[in-house]
Amino acid sequence: MIYNTVLSIAGSDSVGGAGIQADIKAISAQGCYAATAITAITVQNTLGVQAVQAVAPDIVSGQIRAVIDDIAPRAIKIGMVNDADTIRAIASTLKLYRTPNIVIDPVMVSTSGSPLMLPEALDVFKKELMPLATLLTPNIPEAEVLSGIKLCDGNDIEERMDQAALIIASQSHSSVLIKGGHSQQGTEKIDRLYNADGKLIKSYRNISVDTKNTHGTGCTLSSTIAAFLSKGMTIQASIGRAKDYVTEAIKQGADVEIGRGFGPVNHFFSPKPLEKRNSLRGFELQYITHFNPQFDYIQGAIRALEGGCRWVQLRMKNATDTEVEETALKLMPICRQYGATFLLDDRVELVKKLGADGVHLGKNDMPVNEARAILGSNFIIGGTANTFDDIRKLTQLGADYIGCGPFRFTTTKEKLAPTLGLQGYKDIIARVETELDTHLPIVAIGGITKEDIRDILSTGINGIALSGAILNAADPAAEAQDILQEIRKSANNNL
Repeated sequence: MIYNTVLSIAGSDSVGGAGIQADIKAISAQGCYAATAITAITVQNTLGVQAVQAVAPDIVSGQIRAVIDDIAPRAIKIGMVNDADTIRAIASTLKLYRTPNIVIDPVMVSTSGSPLMLPEALDVFKKELMPLATLLTPNIPEAEVLSGIKLCDGNDIEERMDQAALIIASQSHSSVLIKGGHSQQGTEKIDRLYNADGKLIKSYRNISVDTKNTHGTGCTLSSTIAAFLSKGMTIQASIGRAKDYVTEAIKQGADVEIGRGFGPVNHFFSPKPLEKRNSLRGFELQYITHFNPQFDYIQGAIRALEGGCRWVQLRMKNATDTEVEETALKLMPICRQYGATFLLDDRVELVKKLGADGVHLGKNDMPVNEARAILGSNFIIGGTANTFDDIRKLTQLGADYIGCGPFRFTTTKEKLAPTLGLQGYKDIIARVETELDTHLPIVAIGGITKEDIRDILSTGINGIALSGAILNAADPAAEAQDILQEIRKSANNNL
């Protein structure tokens, strides 16, 4: 079991209402584990910022590497980045890793009006850091700087926000949430979410709260979005939940007096305990056992492990429980030596008896909720899906991940469901993103070759499951190594 971990890369606020301090509070309040990389130390209080001291870029980079190498956060929030060298250090470091959820809050000016990013850093920020984002969360002044469009001239602010978002999305190729809190029009604040093409996806409306305690609201919102993303929620659901949290945090702290200026929100009005989840280590490349004239089930798995694969699913169709148990007792300790996740196919009771890491259930096997009742929360349970409805059902039943396919025809699977192809994956992922609150990790399966990997991962699929592509190669270990490198390369290109 592990925690949902979020890394905040931001500046320190000595008064504790914004920056790293606000991020730690907000992330912790959602039941997630907060790690940090400090980019700058500010001298500030509720009245304003008196001084900024940047942390050396190599130290910033070192903090990021130390956290990612050890605890592998599921989401990253980036806040205050003061200078060009720091931005370059952050960007070059993050490019070394595959981090699926990067929320960038382009902090340029504090709540009190103090500048927090040097003017010469803006171009570097646009060119090197913004393209790494999953989501950008500029407020109105920041969106004006990034787009060059004045948003508050006249009554057509929403139309101007649309124009600004189109420009910003074209620069970052990411989703963009323009926050309307700085608008002076009416008592309702409107935030607008756009996709990577700059198309409006959703508007979020909240009634303004009459209070001066708004210090750190932008930091709090972006880090809370990252926290919900780390739990597997979609961007839309994460933003909706985060906005509800921030609005209530403002309300709960509206009448509190801390300092003589802009006070903080109440981050801990309803905190959640740290939540645990099953570790899906090695998920990106799954080897599903099979045999050929050269290698049996165990020998094939060993070759995959030698090539760097760290997830093995023992599938022995038409074998007896005794035969599967004998094979598992030989293969499981080998997987343990490599630090690999070891699952059985179908056999729930045998998983519990042997202490394997989990089970993968086919569409005609035991339902996920029944398997969970037998195994409890400490075992990984995956399920097979061929349609969006399958995925929705598996999500509702409590699966940890989903194997989705087949991609194309394969001879290693009996009773093959209709093949999906690239368009099938695109259609399913699009519906998952818009119709489900939670996005479970999805692995593609069925007739996949190394040449397919880049295109498959570009659809939003999270991992690849293979059998014959590795087993039947001239050198299975070398092939597994090449495939793993292609997965990581393709995943980084698709960030």
